[in-house]
Amino acid sequence: MNEKKIREILRKYYALDMHYEDGRILGSMYTSIPPIVVEIFQKFYQANLGNESLYPGTKQLERKVVKYLFRLASAQGKGFYGHILSGGTEANIVALWAARNFGYKRILATADAHFSIRKAANLLNIPLVEVKMDKGKMNTEDLERKLSDGDAIVATAGTTPLGLVDPIEDIGKICLDHDCFLHVDAAFGGFVLPFLKELGYIKVKFGFDIPAVRTVTIDPHKMGMAPYPAGSLLSRGNIFEKITTDAPYLLKEKNYTLLGTRQSGSVAASYSAILYFGWAGYRRIVKKCMENTLYGKKRFEEEGYEILVEPEMNILNIKFQNVKKIKRELIKRGWGVSINPSYSSMRIVFMPHVTTSVVENLLRDLKNIEKS
Repeated sequence: MNEKKIREILRKYYALDMHYEDGRILGSMYTSIPPIVVEIFQKFYQANLGNESLYPGTKQLERKVVKYLFRLASAQGKGFYGHILSGGTEANIVALWAARNFGYKRILATADAHFSIRKAANLLNIPLVEVKMDKGKMNTEDLERKLSDGDAIVATAGTTPLGLVDPIEDIGKICLDHDCFLHVDAAFGGFVLPFLKELGYIKVKFGFDIPAVRTVTIDPHKMGMAPYPAGSLLSRGNIFEKITTDAPYLLKEKNYTLLGTRQSGSVAASYSAILYFGWAGYRRIVKKCMENTLYGKKRFEEEGYEILVEPEMNILNIKFQNVKKIKRELIKRGWGVSINPSYSSMRIVFMPHVTTSVVENLLRDLKNIEKS
């Protein structure tokens, strides 16, 4: 088949998908990325750090990206390690895989911890103990009641449903009295919280400046403006030694991540995004997203809607009596929406493509739904 015909066929399928440039995807933690970042991704698409000895240049780029992520996670000095992985799911599984191999026997997490924690517990055959929440955050009193030596705790810096930050400093203090493994899932918050802190919105810590934190997940392919698949796992000490597998056919003869093949065009693209935006550029993005979040909160309240919780990050939840019906009706009107059935709320992630005009268009459609 000739190239023209192939393009014609694929164009039809492309037209069926939703696209971030249209501004109608409300529930995703991804957005459209700069052309230069896409260009670099394509240039390095052959790289596979699963066999890193073939790609020494891309390996150097991985170290540069990880070094930047260390800054986000407040890792100072020596003794920190990290790899770019496929995303938060792989990173969370790898962290808990290493914890199990260190001898930790249970996982403690809240119901709002990412679903990958339940996947990890299932895959690793580790009991998962649910810790109660207090207004969407881990309840430290319940944690203390349930915690035993030899447990792994998962705290979240930017929960997927509500965008809230667990009290990680308090959790860290509890850990100092126990032999436990503290993992922080900052897949979304890692590229948001450091800048919100500089901008004066928050004061919380989430990373390695909390002594008990052992591992941190941060995803460049979320607010880091990198293409899929680009997650990461950072660790205090080399936890990757605990999951290393012999792979004799590789030049290095070792594999130390969950996946064998690591699509590594995203590594080079992540570094190009870091160069393109810089620290100040990311701060501007976060500032604008947060301003749009607060604009959305104000407008929904003005129109009589109830906001579920005060947003700590660029995630807003609006209460609805019949949230599943609202979802169905909005999907009919071309919106990509996300809901939290347990909270009876619609969740909007204010990524850069979710602007104030998107808020107004959404409000107009919601009013039409109410009239119908």
